[in-house]
Amino acid sequence: SQVLFAQESNNTYSTWDTIELDTVASAWLIKRFIDSKVTFKFYPKGEFITEGIAFDTPDAEFRRMQNQSTFETILNKYKISDPALLEIEKIIYDIEINYWDKKRIDKSEKVEREVQEIIDSITDKNVCLEKSFIYFDNLYRELKE
Repeated sequence: SQVLFAQESNNTYSTWDTIELDTVASAWLIKRFIDSKVTFKFYPKGEFITEGIAFDTPDAEFRRMQNQSTFETILNKYKISDPALLEIEKIIYDIEINYWDKKRIDKSEKVEREVQEIIDSITDKNVCLEKSFIYFDNLYRELKE
């Protein structure tokens, strides 16, 4: 994948250490399409984030809202319209926002199960991100075809 909005600086993005699907998908989106040199920092849940750009926490610019995933807020901010990324956004929406209604995307349940297995099986947050990034790289490639 290609970084669309490469930043000059090596940014830090920070979030809480309670990793969820929207967190890893958003981190992947940032790393692959916003800032390839990004580093991620984790804070205990509820702790005020003092370093970097906060994401997927209640006060962050990039956060889950009533009808938007964190992933979608990032796509909107950077005006990203890549069809494969928009398809991933629909899957994330299904999992994170649309959990009471019928899933719109056939892949949603499979993606949710497989990403949750990664999250549940790895305690090191950075390793968890790395494994999740591989998963989303493959999903992205599959959706591009």
